[in-house]
Amino acid sequence: MTGSRSNFKPELSSPRQEAPRGVAPLSLGFEGALEAQRLSQAPEGSARLLSILGPVDHRRIELRNTVAPWRRVCALRIDTDNGTFNGTGWLAGPSTVITAGHCLHNDAFGGWARQVTVIPGLSWNKRPFGEVVSTRFSCADPWLQARDRAHDIGAIHLDVPLGEQVGWMKYEAIDPAALTRASAVVSGYPEYAGSYEHLLVAKGLVRTSLDGRLYYEIDTTDGQSGGPVWIGDDAAPTVVAVHAYEANATPAEVGPGVNSGVLLTPNHLRLIQTWQGG
Repeated sequence: MTGSRSNFKPELSSPRQEAPRGVAPLSLGFEGALEAQRLSQAPEGSARLLSILGPVDHRRIELRNTVAPWRRVCALRIDTDNGTFNGTGWLAGPSTVITAGHCLHNDAFGGWARQVTVIPGLSWNKRPFGEVVSTRFSCADPWLQARDRAHDIGAIHLDVPLGEQVGWMKYEAIDPAALTRASAVVSGYPEYAGSYEHLLVAKGLVRTSLDGRLYYEIDTTDGQSGGPVWIGDDAAPTVVAVHAYEANATPAEVGPGVNSGVLLTPNHLRLIQTWQGG
């Protein structure tokens, strides 16, 4: 079983490695679709949605940020010894936000983050559910010890049961073979129009899984690391992976044109359940 360590316990030093990057966006809302279309046609140099996977970027702004499941996706403002960074997380329980491990412990930060501000349902700088600041985090041991990308997962422990207000996501460990060519959704808060304030969502196909990571044909950009990767419709989504990496981190044997996340395994599910008690 995969263990974990927390920043509010004795810290284990880890080897240095290049900090990973990542992010994503699909809106089913009419206004969001029009806005994305306008930006996709904007002049070079202005705010645009630019695909890194193909000629067309299908990302959309999601404007239904106050309803489920979108309100359960959280923008993260990550304060560190080396400045402020942005990421994404999702509620997995009343007081637990899951994100990428590198959003919490990263050599670019100088180790652990100092504090993280969690903002559920953020949209156009509106915070319909307020925000919660946390200074308590946990990460999977293989991430802390060896920067193992198959275990790039962590948790933010909240002192306020935010999930009791907005709910939380269902998550499962699904046989990777059953996910191949499945339709998946990736959502989060990338840099967009000069800020990280817009919930962007995209839909695409899962290509394959390899060595504990899930690879999907969905555009993502910086800021979405930690966001949920789910299957199923909006009424009953099931998170199956945690977004973490863009195409430059995809192995050659998988092929071009895909981004990836940490595939949730039974060990990860047990870890999340342990974090629920933190």
